[in-house]
This record gives sequence, structure tokens and C-alpha cells, in this order.
Amino acid sequence: MKNQVNAKWLVPLKGTRRWREARRAYLIWCPLIFYTSIWSLIPLLYGLYLGFTDYNGLGGKPVWVGLKNFETFFLISDFSILLLRQALLGTATLAVNTVLSFGMALLLNMKSRIKGVFRTAIYVPAVAASTTTTAIWVALLNPLGNQGLNKIITSLGGSAIAWNYSAMWMFFWIVIYNSWKSIGPAVILWLGGLQGIDPSLYEAAQVDGASFWQRIRYITIPGLRYITMYILLTGIIGAMQMFDTVMLISGGSPYGQTDVLMFRIYRDGFRNFNLGMAGAESLILGLTTIVFAVGYFNLQQKGDNQ
Repeated sequence: MKNQVNAKWLVPLKGTRRWREARRAYLIWCPLIFYTSIWSLIPLLYGLYLGFTDYNGLGGKPVWVGLKNFETFFLISDFSILLLRQALLGTATLAVNTVLSFGMALLLNMKSRIKGVFRTAIYVPAVAASTTTTAIWVALLNPLGNQGLNKIITSLGGSAIAWNYSAMWMFFWIVIYNSWKSIGPAVILWLGGLQGIDPSLYEAAQVDGASFWQRIRYITIPGLRYITMYILLTGIIGAMQMFDTVMLISGGSPYGQTDVLMFRIYRDGFRNFNLGMAGAESLILGLTTIVFAVGYFNLQQKGDNQ
């Protein structure tokens, strides 16, 4: 009898007000579910299926090969190197972006008449098209001595730098561009968290003689725990999906030393017409991202419970 009563509340009776509201909610969800299924879920499942096949996308049907593509991925060291490089670039970008965005949020949280202008300026790169902004950066990194950054360097008496032929410099500029592009949303999130901290805590700490850095350490950082968790989680996911920056700024140069797995997936799928291998790489990258994200989430949860 108790289970029947609970079921009555879980499933509204037909004709009641709750039943009409539930039906209306499902009708609102249906277009979204249909759209997501057509443009996201079905292509995702088909891509996962292709990872177990040999298919060029031009003719014929996919041929089932089982785990052959995955064996190729792990037996050929190049693929593992690409995945590791993606993780390194993403980690460097996430570290730079987190530190800089937090510092900017602290500055923008101070009382100022023109802070709105700075907030807008910081957020502009996030909404600007990547094709436009990367074109500007490519122009700045022109290896010729009379153009871009090299023009400034040579005018100061230095020697022009062949940016595209130095793996160190291309790695550096990819990290800087990604940080510059993603710093705006992070700053806004930090600001929201800072403004949610009770000001009386700072006033009490200041009365007790706490320094600026002590207030940051013992009030600000603990108060931003969940914001930090969200920023790092989304940063991990974004880092493992890094693609357009590498393609548009370095193209994997010099000699593939800045190539990453996402760019390799694009080449295998759309240039080499090896859709089976591209599907397998996508699945491996997706699982790696999930492992990193879930691992970080679990570590954060354990820290909160201690």
C-alpha cells in the first residue's frame, strides 16, 4: 500500500493539474531532445561505431575490424605523443589562464568608476571569432624582419625570430593565445564568486590585523572553492578539445612538433579519409577527458569531506 501511495505522487493522475503541467513540460522538451538527437547524439553514436570499422567515407560500406584501430593507436608511439602533447598544452594554458584571470578579477573587484570598461575589454576576445583573432596573431608572428613583432624587435636592434620554425616559441604563443581567448569568461566567474563573499568577513579580518595576502588566503580562496572547481573542470574539458588554435596559428609546425590529437583527428577524418581511425581517436580522447574530469572531481570531493 505504501508503494502504491508513493507511485501516486510520482506519476500524476490523468486529467489533474499536475498531469497537465507535466504534459506541457514534456511538450516543451521534445523539440530540444529532437534537435540534440539529430545534431549531437546520432552523429556521436555513429562516430563511435566508425571507430570499430575501416571506412574512407567515399564509397562502399564500413567494414567491421573490431579493435584494430585502437591497437594501431597504442602500438604506434606517435598517437600517444600527440595525446601527451595535447595534455601538456592544455595544462599550461589552464595554469596561466587560472592565475591571470584570478588576479584580474581581484583588480576588477576593487571600487573604480571605469571598471565596467575594463570588464568589457577583457571579455571581448571570448566573443570574437577565432578565425579573425588568429589571423591577427599570425600576422604578428610573421617571420619576416620588417613585419609584425619582428619589425619591433629589429627596430630595437635585435634579430628577427623565425617563430614558425621554433617549437618552443610556437608552444609559447599557442598557450598565450588560448589564455587570452579564454580569460574573459573565467574573470566573470571569479568576479561573481568574489561578490558573493560576505564583506563583513574582510572587515573583521582587517580589524584583527590580517594583511592583504592573509585575507586572500583564508577568506577569498576558501570562499571560491566551488567556482575554482567549475573553472578547472571546464578548463580540463576545453584543453582536451584544443583544435582551432593549433590549426590556425601553427598548423602543427615546425615539422609536427606542435601537433595535437584533435588536429590529427581532423586530418585523418577530412584529409586522409580514414574515418575509422578518426572515430577511434575521438573515442580515446573522449574517454581520456572523462577520466581526467572525474578524477579531479573525486579528488575535490575527498578534500571537501576531510
